[in-house]
Amino acid sequence: MVWGAIAYDRRSTLIVMRGTLTGQRYVDDILRPHVGPFLNGLPGAIFHPDNARPHTARVAQDFLRHFQTLPWPARSSDLSPVEHV
Repeated sequence: MVWGAIAYDRRSTLIVMRGTLTGQRYVDDILRPHVGPFLNGLPGAIFHPDNARPHTARVAQDFLRHFQTLPWPARSSDLSPVEHV
């Protein structure tokens, strides 16, 4: 699995993970060490996770309560800039 974030004028480091991504791994290996600091460096940023199971896990949702997020409508791949590259 590969994870990354983009913003108007910057991007995160690309994270490569092997194995199954669980909600807890998502928090421990992606959200806490990468997303939190990335979003804290972008005043007014809105994080836009998709509806993948690890992203909707309670542990991930609990972590993301500290940040402003944009809901991902069901079956809406057109919101992802990566899917159209």
